[in-house]
Amino acid sequence: MARPERMKSALAGSSPVDPPEHAQQPPDTLLSVETVAQASPDNAKQKRSYYLYQSTVDDLLNAAEALSATPGAPRGPSDLVNAAIEEYLELLRNRFNDGAPFPQRTGPLARGPRIR
Repeated sequence: MARPERMKSALAGSSPVDPPEHAQQPPDTLLSVETVAQASPDNAKQKRSYYLYQSTVDDLLNAAEALSATPGAPRGPSDLVNAAIEEYLELLRNRFNDGAPFPQRTGPLARGPRIR
């Protein structure tokens, strides 16, 4: 019995260092994409890493699972965290900044232990 012919990958002969010519986009197209991304920063999501207590994470995941079938409830852990942070930021603005938005930071946050 003859073996079937091996299938060739669509990536055969390509190089990650030298992409094919048709894959490169002209610079003006890239600029318009960046402009669109900057136009609506509120809708854009950004992945971040923060340390949380294990009990907080457990409660978060339990709530996300319990609310998964509830209409109008946050859709998952990320939505729950986002809603909680927005609510807490509003409380902080009212308490410490007369309800106004906090000023834009001047650079990256300082690393290391907090000054008390």
